Amino acid sequence: MFSTLLEDRVVDADLAVVGERIDAIGGRNPPGKREIDADGKLVMPGGVEPHSHLAQLSGGGIPTSDDFESGTRAAAYGGTTTVMAFSAQHRGTSTSETVTEAMERARLEATVDYALHLIVTEQHDRTAADLAEVARIGITSMKVFMTYDRLKLAGADLVNLLEGARSAGMTVMVHAEHDGLITWKRRQLIEGGRRDAMAHAESHSRLAERAGVAEALALAEALEMGIHVVHLSTGDALKEAEAARSRGVRATVETCPHYLVLEESLLDGPIRETAPFMSSPPLRGARDRAALWRAIEAGQVDTIGSDHAPYRLDAGKLPRGDKTEFHEVANGLPGIELRLPLLYSEGVTKGRITVSDFVRLVATNPAKLFGLYPRKVTPAVGSDADIVVWDDAERRTVTIDELHDRMDYTPYEGMTLTGWPETVLLRGRMVVHGGHDVLRPGGGRFIKRKPQPAKEMHR
Repeated sequence: MFSTLLEDRVVDADLAVVGERIDAIGGRNPPGKREIDADGKLVMPGGVEPHSHLAQLSGGGIPTSDDFESGTRAAAYGGTTTVMAFSAQHRGTSTSETVTEAMERARLEATVDYALHLIVTEQHDRTAADLAEVARIGITSMKVFMTYDRLKLAGADLVNLLEGARSAGMTVMVHAEHDGLITWKRRQLIEGGRRDAMAHAESHSRLAERAGVAEALALAEALEMGIHVVHLSTGDALKEAEAARSRGVRATVETCPHYLVLEESLLDGPIRETAPFMSSPPLRGARDRAALWRAIEAGQVDTIGSDHAPYRLDAGKLPRGDKTEFHEVANGLPGIELRLPLLYSEGVTKGRITVSDFVRLVATNPAKLFGLYPRKVTPAVGSDADIVVWDDAERRTVTIDELHDRMDYTPYEGMTLTGWPETVLLRGRMVVHGGHDVLRPGGGRFIKRKPQPAKEMHR
């Protein structure tokens, strides 16, 4: 008998699928046309990736190596069956053009089901109406940046945009770092002759993140709306979120596997060796990793996203080879395929979290937060049969040669992880099994989401 993960508990029960939906859990089921022997395994919902960058330009104008085909294929091999990626507006381009282009690319390329977030980089008189139209299409979440010259919004423009998103019923994600502190410190470091990756970490300081998070939460409080802080990396920023929650602000928080398992000392050395580990916010030290794990154990972190930002060494990471300076490196780490194995191995296998916690962080909570629930994730009769058979005893050593994205490195090279997906079903169809797949470009479906009522302050 295998174990089936329901939303809040684990039960020993068979699971029956008819067509694309779950038909029964437990009870007496007639023999199926096809049966999967999951004896000794865990049967869980497919993961929901809440944060990935596919077919997108970086803040410096460098394209990601993964498009919707390669990115979603890698996700499926890692146990993720629904991918949320960004439709990124470039300044001078309308949100309508932005969404139309992303929708068409995803329709032709995605191999698993998908939804889109909008990135907005401009605010003008028509923005509120544009956001309402995007929400009607079924894209009901958006991201704003508080830093990066090509992307950032600030002052009244940011407030007006948040107000428009609230009116349109959109969930708002914020890249919260204080641009003024980052720009000031970066200039100081460059003028002082610093060119190394650790200078990047010093400019994107813990204080810059804390200040950005505090500002974003204050805006949410003023506008009486919810806000989702993405890729949070420090204990101090977590304290800001907890303080806001205590005041009634509906603040939700995401962190990423790299902030849980990678050490900031990886940024100390020659640029060729350190550029692969550069992200924004940057990697932190043991104190912040411990604080993040404590917050996860306490239920203070809502989602785990990969923030998959795949820039190859031979292009985005080292555009001038060994002469590349820290401010020229495309920021971001790949990780869409390893998101679930990393969290399971480091969290469940090491006793930090339960299996139910794991499913909530990588699937249930993202689905609820972004309007995919209950169609996606919940193992209930009538829901999509997105199912993963998980082998909690399998041990593998990570190597780039065995991953399925288009990267030329992985920051997790050489790590041995325990717990991997064995079989993946998408809407009842086996798409990955035993290291092979029948995934096809265009096989994924767009998940249209409904606008949400204006977010209440209470979490």
